[in-house]
Amino acid sequence: MIMMAGKYFGAIIVNVSGLELLIVNLKNAKTLERVKKEINLGDDVYQDKPVSFDSVERVSEALTGFVQILNDYGVTNYKLWGSQALSEAINADFIADQLFLHTGLTVQWLSTSEETYYRNQKISVKLTNDENNNQRAVFLVGITSGNTAITEFDGGQFMSSTNFALGPIKIAEDLQSLRQTAPNSIGLLNDYIDSKLNDFYIGNPSSVVQDPAPSKIILLGTLPLKQMIDHYLGDPRKNLTVDEFNELIDKLVDASDQYVVEELQVDEEYVPLILPELLLIRRVIRLTNATEVGFSNASVVDGLVNNEAVIQGYSKLDFVPQTITMANNLAIHYGVEPVHQRLVTKFALHLFDQLKPLHKLGNRERVILQVASILHDVGNYIGIHEHYLHSEYIIQHSDIIGLSDIERRTIAAVARYHSSTTPSEDLSHFQHISAENRRLISKLAAILRLADALDDDRQQKVKKISVSIKAPKVIITVFSNANLAYENWIFNSKSQFFTEAYGFKAVLKQRSVKTK
Repeated sequence: MIMMAGKYFGAIIVNVSGLELLIVNLKNAKTLERVKKEINLGDDVYQDKPVSFDSVERVSEALTGFVQILNDYGVTNYKLWGSQALSEAINADFIADQLFLHTGLTVQWLSTSEETYYRNQKISVKLTNDENNNQRAVFLVGITSGNTAITEFDGGQFMSSTNFALGPIKIAEDLQSLRQTAPNSIGLLNDYIDSKLNDFYIGNPSSVVQDPAPSKIILLGTLPLKQMIDHYLGDPRKNLTVDEFNELIDKLVDASDQYVVEELQVDEEYVPLILPELLLIRRVIRLTNATEVGFSNASVVDGLVNNEAVIQGYSKLDFVPQTITMANNLAIHYGVEPVHQRLVTKFALHLFDQLKPLHKLGNRERVILQVASILHDVGNYIGIHEHYLHSEYIIQHSDIIGLSDIERRTIAAVARYHSSTTPSEDLSHFQHISAENRRLISKLAAILRLADALDDDRQQKVKKISVSIKAPKVIITVFSNANLAYENWIFNSKSQFFTEAYGFKAVLKQRSVKTK
């Protein structure tokens, strides 16, 4: 069974409900093997207890089995990821250490927004290509044990994505205590779910609140629920109407556990989570005005495999525009002045591309600079004085699909240093960041400073630039017929940090533009 290893890739994820392995031929996107192992770690994680030693042992054994499968296929390129919920376990470091000792694999922890980003990818390709879905809004609803992500597509185009720290296990715990104190626990629970989902209205006022057009929701990865619904309906179906869905809920509210296990073939372990999950979905249906519920078995590993295919040059499926759309949504939300923002972003990316021989950074770092350029002025929403500090805070606490926690913190730091202080002057804030990330932040912030200096007075006197590297100088030629005395003064002040970061002096030259 040994194969040409280069084309084959294995993605493994460990989360609070167990592990999943996907082995794919990156060249033709064909699946060789998909294996799941269910191990419930959620009870410990959501009750703020350490995951038990026995559970960690079971995860280690399962992971060792996965590595054996990979070896049997001759796959040498494989990686291990951990879910955001599991990374919040009290003993997450111990879990990571044990898995490394057993298998030699280092866990890469995913952020919630990365999980949403990767889980959505498989189905979002279908949505973009399916003409039937291009006539209405479709909401992808990814429910994990402790989190709900709602992503909106309209006319096949990605619109926005929102995460909530709300999932069936958390709701089930609250339902337990509600049942002991409240006579109408279901009504109270609905109010509780609504209060958590309320922010969705704020994030999507145009599509959700004002648009009464019927939409569709697609539930991602809720396999036990899908199997139960198939048993209830008597036949497996891709979609069901909202009326059918509500009938099921009404029946299950008073159903005994025995009925659910015997008639609907549900594992006993999953029974306490069924009602919370159904109630959560019902509230999302009301929120999105959905008339139809669909299902997809797409999971995080599908997106992780595609991401590797893109890196290796086998796939052209690029989902980065979703991250850029979210950054632009955030900029609009915080009232960023668009003309200055677009010009600074254009200059920053042009500088990045032309300075590649000096910084030697790749496509991912370019995306980080692009998002930082789009969002560098969001802090003005709070106050113009020291707005760069406010920008850092807003970015750090914003959910932008597709970014890791480290990437989001990097973007926040680049925005912080685009204005006055520099990392070298700001040691108290900067020392907790790794040396490698410090260098990256310095290189990107130095570029953003130069780009921002070229339109510091917001008058768009410069529309176009060209860059040439002539050691020990980087010559930036600006094309403009305006008086650039102010721009020169600001540029000279802001370019000192560029010299620190790159060891080259940035020099501004002006060329007049011929008028026709």
